[in-house]
Amino acid sequence: MRAILEKALPTKEGPTEAIGLSVLETRREPGFSMEATDDWSQFHFASSGVMRMECDGRSHLVGSDSICHIPAGHAFREEILSTWPALTYVIRYRPDLLPNGVGNQLAGLGFALLDVGVLNVAQTRAIRSLFQEMLFEQNNRQGGWETVLQSRLMDLAVRMLRLVRRRGRHEALVFEPGDNKIDRVARYAQSLTTQFFRQSTITDAARSVGLSRRKFTEVFRQVTGQTWSQCLQSLRLKHAAELLTETDQSVMSISFASGFEDLSHFYHTFKSVHGLSPSAYREQRRLSRVELRETANPEDGRVAPGFKYRGMKGWFWSADQFLEEIPLLSDLKMNFLMDCDSLNIHSQEASGADWWNPMSKAKKQGYGKIIKACRDNKITFCFAFHPYLGVSRGMDARNDRDIEIFHEHYNWAQNQGVQWFCFCLDGTSWGPDGPAKSGLAHARLINAIFTRLRKEDKNSQLLFCPVACWGDGANPDHRVYLEGLAREMHSDVYVFWNGDAEVTPRVTGVAAESYKTTVKHRLFLWDNYPVNNGSPTLHLGPLTGRDPDLCELVDGYLSNPMSPQNQINRLPLSTCAEYAFNPRTYNPARAVGRAVSRMAQTEGQRQVLKMMMEAYPGFLVSGGGTSTNPVREKMKATLAGRNQESVAKDLILRMEQIHAGLLREFPSQFPSTKKTVKADITWLKGQAAAP
Repeated sequence: MRAILEKALPTKEGPTEAIGLSVLETRREPGFSMEATDDWSQFHFASSGVMRMECDGRSHLVGSDSICHIPAGHAFREEILSTWPALTYVIRYRPDLLPNGVGNQLAGLGFALLDVGVLNVAQTRAIRSLFQEMLFEQNNRQGGWETVLQSRLMDLAVRMLRLVRRRGRHEALVFEPGDNKIDRVARYAQSLTTQFFRQSTITDAARSVGLSRRKFTEVFRQVTGQTWSQCLQSLRLKHAAELLTETDQSVMSISFASGFEDLSHFYHTFKSVHGLSPSAYREQRRLSRVELRETANPEDGRVAPGFKYRGMKGWFWSADQFLEEIPLLSDLKMNFLMDCDSLNIHSQEASGADWWNPMSKAKKQGYGKIIKACRDNKITFCFAFHPYLGVSRGMDARNDRDIEIFHEHYNWAQNQGVQWFCFCLDGTSWGPDGPAKSGLAHARLINAIFTRLRKEDKNSQLLFCPVACWGDGANPDHRVYLEGLAREMHSDVYVFWNGDAEVTPRVTGVAAESYKTTVKHRLFLWDNYPVNNGSPTLHLGPLTGRDPDLCELVDGYLSNPMSPQNQINRLPLSTCAEYAFNPRTYNPARAVGRAVSRMAQTEGQRQVLKMMMEAYPGFLVSGGGTSTNPVREKMKATLAGRNQESVAKDLILRMEQIHAGLLREFPSQFPSTKKTVKADITWLKGQAAAP
């Protein structure tokens, strides 16, 4: 039974079975079922989901906010019926913990079920509060916690008996004595620090100290400096923040343990105060605790890397910026570099090239230096081109002359010793012919280009980025397009894939396998992280959310970098490199700690980079997309709340400290990054000063 009920919630010391009582959390996925018999009695409180419970020859439908009791020795069967996970809190206890009278009566009921949601508000809150208080006591282990757990068990047992037999009974509120109203309210306020999770109203609170609601409100503010609701929310959010930082409990269970009545309310309240969702807050705090010191690399001792090809797709960088990064790629055990697909080096303009014109002398010189540097550092260089974006005339795929003119760029690169090439169609559409015919037409175009490449060099390789370069291939339009590629395109051509979505917090093996099965070609993962698409923001946190088994389905991994901040881009790039080399042992927090240590020479530099990373944790951590600026989003959330002027000032001060640290510790580095931070400070001040 112990294994079936999964595990007890994390506690500061050992398990609680020694006292004959344990509080557990179970999370069941849709379709889960089990049969069990336990020699301890159990209370089950269903927080979410719908399940069928069979016991004593009867079948019961158990929904959210239902509580049931299963006597010791009774066999039962549980089956999840809902299409979403079921979260249940279970109290297991030795029957001898209850007095004979109570225990025998409860056991005599057999399987007892109570829908808490149909009770009056006070009774519903009381039962939820008992579970929440027991969780709190078990987790925190304050003096006398064992006694508190047993006392609350008794309370729960008696309530269950009364409510099952006499529904609707009203429990009188307990008056808290004291010398005067200020003393009583002060003691009540102190009690909230360990009872904030109880489901009570301000009217309940006022009655408990013998005051009217109006008088209680007045005295509570006098004693605490806050309203009752502000104080209660602050205590709940503080406890939730501690659990998010220190434990691995689910967000749903933390919401429950902190006293929130539903997950949606918890989510919106937490985000309005902290500027981040609970999950993003957890990830950011974990980044804050990163230890900035060198440790053994996870790839040490491993002979075969995860992805065969590991590297980076360039962005709108100059040739000098590319040359700065090539030695770093080698240090990071990367072996692949693809240029941006618009022949834009030297000009650094985010626009396509006139593919029908020969490259300028300056661009040829720039590419020549990049190709040589890659060769010297044992990096495979891939020459990429997109003949449709940012140009006044797209290439006519049905015109042999257009194809021949286009191929002259590839032919020039072949003469420089380049063997890898990429043809891109991302960002375009099917055109008037629709996805099915376009898939066949694009396959024939790629075959024509590939045939020319192989004619000059039989070892040439071609990467193709199709129109449908993300997803699992199940979308009807994507499917018929990819099936056309699968039937017609040369089997040696690799296909670029962005993941489950074009920009996504998760890239899964399930989606990769489905997409690959449809397109029937080898894949390169073109991972859109930490790309900012030239927007005024930074994404510096570690790569997260990529399945460890992707390397079994995908041959290559390419990170898509930020522009124009190539130097600070090395922070997230280092984590991408660690993932690509050994996805199975990749640890984001460990990887970003090593990235900071690799880039910093002094303790002062380490602290500045750490502050930068905490301010700009990246959209995989803080949410949003490639253009999301977490600093500005935090200011927006701050100013939308009440009495947040001091928080806004602290944020501005923090950013000014970061900018000053960059100037002091890195006087000749990160010019583009300094501009981004300075622009954010100016924007923050403007928002704070706005009426």
